[in-house]
Amino acid sequence: MIAKFAKATWLTLALGGALVACHPVDIKHADPMRAAPRDPLGEARLALKWKWVSADRATEIAPQEFAAPVVSGDTVFIGSAGGQFVALRAANGAIRWRKQLGPVGAAPVIDRGMLYVGTSDGLLICLEANTGVERWRYVGRGPVDQPPVIAGETVVFANEADQVIALDALKGTFKWQYKTETPDDTVLRGHAGVTVDGDFLYTGFANGNLVALRRDTGTVAWLTSLKGEADKFYDVDATPRVVGDTLYATSASGGVYALDKTTGLVKWRTPLWDVAMPTLSGNIGGVATDGKALYVSVAELGNYKLDLAGNIIWRVGTAGGGEPAAPLLPSGDPEIVLFTLAKDGIFVADKKSGEILEYFDSGDGVSATPAVTSDGRLFTMSNRGVLYAFDLD
Repeated sequence: MIAKFAKATWLTLALGGALVACHPVDIKHADPMRAAPRDPLGEARLALKWKWVSADRATEIAPQEFAAPVVSGDTVFIGSAGGQFVALRAANGAIRWRKQLGPVGAAPVIDRGMLYVGTSDGLLICLEANTGVERWRYVGRGPVDQPPVIAGETVVFANEADQVIALDALKGTFKWQYKTETPDDTVLRGHAGVTVDGDFLYTGFANGNLVALRRDTGTVAWLTSLKGEADKFYDVDATPRVVGDTLYATSASGGVYALDKTTGLVKWRTPLWDVAMPTLSGNIGGVATDGKALYVSVAELGNYKLDLAGNIIWRVGTAGGGEPAAPLLPSGDPEIVLFTLAKDGIFVADKKSGEILEYFDSGDGVSATPAVTSDGRLFTMSNRGVLYAFDLD
């Protein structure tokens, strides 16, 4: 099946549980790679509960907010491009505490009562989750635009300077660092995050390499190039995923790869286009998996579902919709997948068919991956700097 996201119109919302308009795609008459007209009728999947404004960005031209929320218990934690970081009550958006940490472009991570926040200024900051009291900060060299990960007593993060840094999670003291060279030629915005699996860490870099590092020392277990046949735009910017003994990863030029997680040997590769594209068209927002299939977002080309053997099951086109974020598979609803586009907003899609069930755009789209709790609450930050809280049916 091939369908197409369309540019969302302004949606009139009312607080107190109002339903957001839904627009199904006319598959039969839609150009699969361009925007298509939508009917005003559809399923009511989202009920708005409250919203919180981090900054007034309504008059800015094409603003973007890359900070993603994270939910722990009754609290939502979210940063912003303006530097304000807040803890909000999940039920009503009331502020529990707030701090000025600097611009944030990723979701924080919570572990044992501590909150770890990466900033676009290159900092990793550890805060007490309940109070916001700062415990320590580490100054790095490049923007931290992917969430850190916890590996035992260690917190590990990657940055846009193509570094992976490991710190003591409690004290913030340095443990080890892995650094690779960033290409001199053009690279795409962003960088991959780190995936932990047993004694190994996996991540990718702007030079097209996917690397397995030993968790305790940061030494290289194996290194595999995912450049394909390209001589530029070969970044590995999507965080890799592990299913069983297989590591799934993507590169902007090579498409989707399956590798043996122990040796780094390529099992299969599925190109998502015929040739490497000299634009952001090959920019892959991320890959998600439920252990049964892969979901991949590619700028201008589409959102894809692949089986674990690399066969494409469906594609929903995204031409003109803007840069994608990583797809999200809500743990509380095994039947849907969420996609976001920087111009078009957030989309609720059927996992089996790719059919768009509903979409939401408050204006200027959504660049960050949303958060969904196990009991069906959805939180998403718009590019205008507004955090929306929904009930997801």
